[in-house]
Amino acid sequence: MRRLVLVFLVLIVYGSLYPFGGWSEPPAPLFSFLFASPARVEKADLVQNVLAYMPFGLFMVAWLMRSTRFGVALLTAAVAGGVLSLAMESIQQFLPSRDASRIDLVLNIAGSVAGGMLASLLRGHTLGGPRLAAVRAQWLRSGTLPNLGLAALALWALSQTSPLVPTFDIGQVRHGLALLYHALREPGSMQPAQLLTYACYLAGLGLLARTLTRDGKPALPLFGALVACVLLLKIIVEGRQLSLEAVAGAFAAWMFLLAASRLRQAAWMGMALIGAGFVVSELAPGPEGMVYGFNWIPLMGQMRSLSGLQNILEIFWPFFAIAYFARLATPIGHRQPVVVIGSAAIAALVFWLEWSQQGLPGRFGDITQVLLACAGWIIPWTFAGPDFSAYRAPGERCLRRAPDR
Repeated sequence: MRRLVLVFLVLIVYGSLYPFGGWSEPPAPLFSFLFASPARVEKADLVQNVLAYMPFGLFMVAWLMRSTRFGVALLTAAVAGGVLSLAMESIQQFLPSRDASRIDLVLNIAGSVAGGMLASLLRGHTLGGPRLAAVRAQWLRSGTLPNLGLAALALWALSQTSPLVPTFDIGQVRHGLALLYHALREPGSMQPAQLLTYACYLAGLGLLARTLTRDGKPALPLFGALVACVLLLKIIVEGRQLSLEAVAGAFAAWMFLLAASRLRQAAWMGMALIGAGFVVSELAPGPEGMVYGFNWIPLMGQMRSLSGLQNILEIFWPFFAIAYFARLATPIGHRQPVVVIGSAAIAALVFWLEWSQQGLPGRFGDITQVLLACAGWIIPWTFAGPDFSAYRAPGERCLRRAPDR
């Protein structure tokens, strides 16, 4: 966990100081940005400044909670995030291409705190009180694996609804429904690859949701409600659109999940479905006809834009979910070789897919995708603790380790 803190610290420094050129004397006194209003405020910066520091806060709190109380760990993460952000904003004054801002500092601290709060939930800390913990335990399994499964679902939802800026402006509503309306009028404009990607992804996530719920609880209706909410949010979230491919893919996934209600090998099938969805999405041509070269500079196309944030999440969450399924299906004593072999296989596969995009119109091969895929695969294996833990609910016998499905 400490290594992950260092990794994300390096990534923050890299992203904050990129492109590392054009150093010059700042026109204003040092630290003057703390007292001046920012020259411009963009929604992309507001969202990214929070999300960029969330992993740093998450892994720092998860690391510190091994030896100290949650409150102390959260305060330490907030202070560390603030000091790191202040250092980065101060150095940015020497880079004309970057803008130092006190708003960025506040949002970075907020991101560190939000990540720490998320770490408390992943570690099973009763942050919301014993009543909320009891309700969660009555519906969902307890332990590290269920927490990681919930994180995978949250990452998928975030990838579909970023930049998380809803608006009820009639112009946005029309924009959000434009793709759906156009496809209904001209069904031939549908993109089969996108439909298949949605179907595979949602079918795999539906199997994941089934492994999270306790026996006797309605897993599919709960998952269906989540998918419906996410699709509806696409209509009102700025810059997002609801497509017929998404609706049809969700319907196809629902039919599959109903037919596979008695499927026993959910973990292997879930990995296959999500992996297939990723491969289809990688090999589908883009809307433009131009062909691009391969980018070897990490995060060059993902920084300073909301579309870059969306791209990061869209690459990261599938491999996070695949790692969840792999951890669910792998006995504890055999996990280390699975992590190593899986990392090499994923790196090779994603690199080949990205390299192949040089021949696909409208696609852009990027080494960043390889790094994000490997990170998504490795991170779920780093969380310690029992996969499933017992929880004694009121009037209920102590639950033993839940069997794998």
